[in-house]
Amino acid sequence: MASSTYPLTLAVEGTRTETRVSSSVPSGMVALGMEALNSFREGMELLGLGEPREAISRLENAVACAPDYSNAYIGLGMAYAMDSRVYPALDSFERAAKLDPRNFYAHFKLAQFHFKLRIPKKGYEEADRALRCATTPEERRLLAQILKEERQREAGGVRRPTWSKPFSRTWVRVGFALLLAACVILVLHVR
Repeated sequence: MASSTYPLTLAVEGTRTETRVSSSVPSGMVALGMEALNSFREGMELLGLGEPREAISRLENAVACAPDYSNAYIGLGMAYAMDSRVYPALDSFERAAKLDPRNFYAHFKLAQFHFKLRIPKKGYEEADRALRCATTPEERRLLAQILKEERQREAGGVRRPTWSKPFSRTWVRVGFALLLAACVILVLHVR
């Protein structure tokens, strides 16, 4: 395995933390992967400079050259998020987590993104996966920080419905009866 380390800038509620991420590429892709690695490196540098649109083109090139390179998808997701492109960002983070289920940063960024989108249930699920992948105290600290911020946000905010509980049969029947009554009144009123 050829392995290099690249910085990934993580924005966590107003603070910037630079964390190093291993960008290992399977040895079969080393010759083919140099363009991918260079595009990834350039894309991450552009992200660090606050140029998400330029970074997107470089990171898309990295993904095209090495479609199984999960860190490129993480960087691409970050670039899309910085460019306010929510669905492509979510797809990129999910693809990274699917490609490398043991990649802490794939799950961490996905959890962080779900929390930003105010989808705490999915955020906590991804945070749990990230915790299982965490291998360093720094990774655990980053995870603890976003969990602490999310709990503070939940404590100070309005409780949001989860929509995970189905309607009771009684309320469905009451709603149907009211709809039927409204239709009858409408039909009688038109005559």
